[in-house]
Amino acid sequence: MIALALALACAGPEGGPAAVAPPPPAAPAPVRQARPFEGLPLEAPALLRRASLDLRGVLPTLDELAAVEADPASVDPLIASFLDDPRYEERLVDLFAERFLTRGEEFNLRWWEMGLEAEQDYAFRRAVGEEPLRVMARVAIEDRPYTDAVTTELTMSNPLLRGLWPIEAVEADGGGGWAWSRYTDGRPAGGALMTNGLWWRYYTTPNNFNRSRASALSRLFLCEDFLTRPIAFEAVALLDRESLNEAIRTIPACVGCHSTLDPLAAALFGFWWFDIYAPAELNVYHPEREHLGAYYLEADMAWFGAPMAGPADLGPMVAADPRFTACAVEGMATALWRRDPDLDDFATLQALRARFEGGGLRHKELVRAILGGDDYRVGALAPGASEAAAARLTTARLLSPEQLAWAIEDLTGFRWQTEGYDQLTNDVLGYRVLAGGMDGQTVTRAERDPTLTQALVVKRLAQGAAAFAVAEELEGGAPRRLFGEVQLDDRPGDAAFDAELRRLHRRLYARDHDPDELDEAAAHWEAAAAAAGPAAAWASLVSVWLRDPAFWTR
Repeated sequence: MIALALALACAGPEGGPAAVAPPPPAAPAPVRQARPFEGLPLEAPALLRRASLDLRGVLPTLDELAAVEADPASVDPLIASFLDDPRYEERLVDLFAERFLTRGEEFNLRWWEMGLEAEQDYAFRRAVGEEPLRVMARVAIEDRPYTDAVTTELTMSNPLLRGLWPIEAVEADGGGGWAWSRYTDGRPAGGALMTNGLWWRYYTTPNNFNRSRASALSRLFLCEDFLTRPIAFEAVALLDRESLNEAIRTIPACVGCHSTLDPLAAALFGFWWFDIYAPAELNVYHPEREHLGAYYLEADMAWFGAPMAGPADLGPMVAADPRFTACAVEGMATALWRRDPDLDDFATLQALRARFEGGGLRHKELVRAILGGDDYRVGALAPGASEAAAARLTTARLLSPEQLAWAIEDLTGFRWQTEGYDQLTNDVLGYRVLAGGMDGQTVTRAERDPTLTQALVVKRLAQGAAAFAVAEELEGGAPRRLFGEVQLDDRPGDAAFDAELRRLHRRLYARDHDPDELDEAAAHWEAAAAAAGPAAAWASLVSVWLRDPAFWTR
């Protein structure tokens, strides 16, 4: 999509980190494709379910479903309200993580090198990887111009990071959570660009001199990937600095990239570490090293040909680059469409970008535009749809491991954890990749088609959640989350039992039951109850329904 991003280029507005966002303009009509659309839209309850899972991570409530069933036109304002839900920020962090890949499992420093206890390992890894993501997410939910994400002087931190890095909070953290904060080590303003979390993930080797970081910055924030440019040259001694620099200056294939890559890398030497495994090096920014690029790279700092006086110019340069806006649109469309845009999406992305810029670069306006479009709302192929449409339209989308964890916890109160590790959001002692997720390093794209390992993980998750809900609610008398009024002594044919089956079915799948489905469910319950009792029967039935593909897709 590099060519597409460049084709969309035009200058956009800038916003300062402390800018107060004016009310967004009234929402225009939803963005529609210029090309013929070969899909059919979801009905209102199914659309509400998809949007709720995407924006809040949870299923819609029965009251919300009833509202859109009574008045399908109410689905749009209800979905719009999800953007103000407190859970939306967490979902944005998940969505940004799919692109920026900072939630890695391996960093160059481990918990013991940071003076932490073993039980803090998961929280430590998670916090490091989420720092830059939370800067972008907080800018978005506060409805600031999205350029603030790369220009603000602030970062985001939680108590763990504030105990490890030179950071101080500038607002209350609401009881141990994440809060706007400021580094105290002299680094310039730059939002996510100036976070430890970003450059711990994208580190550089001693002889690479930040070139890999410059390439990552261009790819992540501009959708301009240096590594996709075709090159051909004779082998040189790439591990020797003098030979490498000579090749970069003289071989045309090298000059084509490095004439822009090296001046950009020169702006990142405040993050250049002489020892990539030393806490004293990695924890802090090094202002005294900012101008070492002129020596090691033999290049002055510049942004694609525009000179920079220092790293403080980096954030404004990114924000002013028209590719930054185009890339933000493409990245969010990819996340919500659950597919990669192609050339057929050119007009749609162009319209989305116009809407984004017309809304003052408010990220919520971009998301509203994407949610209102055909590509987001498609639920089936139109009769006679082409093979190309069948291959590109995602009519059903798998729940990510994070969505599964959120939805199951909201339904049942169950969170699958072992030794402090969340089993669906890590791979050290968990199953994130097996559940269709990514680790950000060896697996860099979420699974978009069902897999056997995903089905096995969902099966175990469903069994654990169902057993937990039954033990807590039906046997232990805890407040009801999953179940309604049913009791263990209710049987098929009883009003309370039959009503519970109908209620659970609508809650899980956002549609009314088919009579045959409920008959099969009642028969399943009776067989299980005869073998192991009513509690085991409910646990068995709920686990079967939770691992139905109709539950873990949207």
